[in-house]
Amino acid sequence: MSPSAALSVRCLGCGSVYVKPLGGGTASDNPGCPRCAYVGWIPTDQSFTPAPEPLHFAADPLPHRPFPPR
Repeated sequence: MSPSAALSVRCLGCGSVYVKPLGGGTASDNPGCPRCAYVGWIPTDQSFTPAPEPLHFAADPLPHRPFPPR
């Protein structure tokens, strides 16, 4: 990958920095964040304050709760 074919970006979900290929493509060619899989990002030269908690979609399953005590 040539230097002009990639962009350093910051994940909007967790704040980690990674290299994103330019030019669009499919999800397999241009996936989301390698740390949290979130697909929102901004270039690293812009300021960013990460969310206090991980971002979730409304359709995400609820967390598994342990069985109630007997």
